[in-house]
Amino acid sequence: MRKFLTAAAAAATLAAVAAPADAAIFFSGDHSVTVNQTDPGLVLQTQEMAATLNFALDLGETATINLFKLYTTEGSVNPDDLAPKPISVGFTFTVPEVFGGAVGGTTVGQYFYGIFDKGIVTWANGGSHTFDFGNGGKLLVDLDDADFNGGWVDLNPGVAKGAKIKADFTLVQLPSAVPEPATWAMMIAGFGLAGSALRRRRETAVFA
Repeated sequence: MRKFLTAAAAAATLAAVAAPADAAIFFSGDHSVTVNQTDPGLVLQTQEMAATLNFALDLGETATINLFKLYTTEGSVNPDDLAPKPISVGFTFTVPEVFGGAVGGTTVGQYFYGIFDKGIVTWANGGSHTFDFGNGGKLLVDLDDADFNGGWVDLNPGVAKGAKIKADFTLVQLPSAVPEPATWAMMIAGFGLAGSALRRRRETAVFA
């Protein structure tokens, strides 16, 4: 009986080691931006604000990072600028593992009766996208819609009047810890010992 309890306790301890730890997760990665850079459509440029993405999150926490400035050097919104053009921000993480994805949207020029011109960026799905990582982990990224280079009569061109595009990263689900091969072997051995002890105990009871 004592051997059985010892083996069972060892197996339970190893199972506990394999359970997920409630600790902060460090993320490290990068991003890239694709915008419309030729006519037709509002011609856009970007100015990077975050060379890398580095932050640590506990479950439910959010990190906000300024990614880039979105702007145009065009002086006015012309008829061809009224056609929406795609924009995409790609994210690639290398820590805690390699994972990522992209958030897409559209950019367009707009004028109000020739009085006020501006550019608009609108993100698909409200700017929200969930990246899966690890064994069940989920990282939510949110981008906000924005206006840029607004000006009376014409656009107010240049990076100074561009929109600051930021991202909110929220850890919405922790990954389940996956035991290392050595841990799996120890767990299997522990359960094997528990089974052997129980089997010997039953055999002793039968032949007694």
